[in-house]
Amino acid sequence: MARITPIAAPEDHPGGAEAELAALFDALFPGEDKPRFDDAHAGLAIAAHHPGLALKLARLSGFIAGELPWSQQKGLRELAIQTVNLAVGSAYSFAARRRTAHACGVSDAQLTALADWRDSALFDPDQCLVIEYAEAAAAGTVTDALSARMVARFGEKGTVEATALIAFWGFWAMFLAATCG
Repeated sequence: MARITPIAAPEDHPGGAEAELAALFDALFPGEDKPRFDDAHAGLAIAAHHPGLALKLARLSGFIAGELPWSQQKGLRELAIQTVNLAVGSAYSFAARRRTAHACGVSDAQLTALADWRDSALFDPDQCLVIEYAEAAAAGTVTDALSARMVARFGEKGTVEATALIAFWGFWAMFLAATCG
């Protein structure tokens, strides 16, 4: 349940930002007669209290998750995101991304085992490395050795991209934990 009223559709906005609001909904829902954020995008609907902020966050989210080469490894991307959701305590964000994780090849059993991944045989070595790195990045405890393992496996560019994804979804997890519970 949202703690801040979502601006799911243009008519939900209290007013005062009509041009920015139109730009937001036109950009995210081109050609839609009745544009509306669904429940899985409550973060953007809440950010839409400031439509310019919501639009920039949507564009950055799309770039980080959809365009960065490392993020094309969709299963790893979703495991990193869900690990951050757990680390930050964003149950809402974890639940909202469950369907996306499934669509990207992450099983329900893996999502259930994610909190205890070290004791699970459900994750391959790349998945374990990404989960370990995402946990450490979220906690601010990435060691030189762990960083070196990421670079050895994904290269410096891939490690930078993975870190950007983890950091950005850390933002979303904190934002949603605070505004949605």
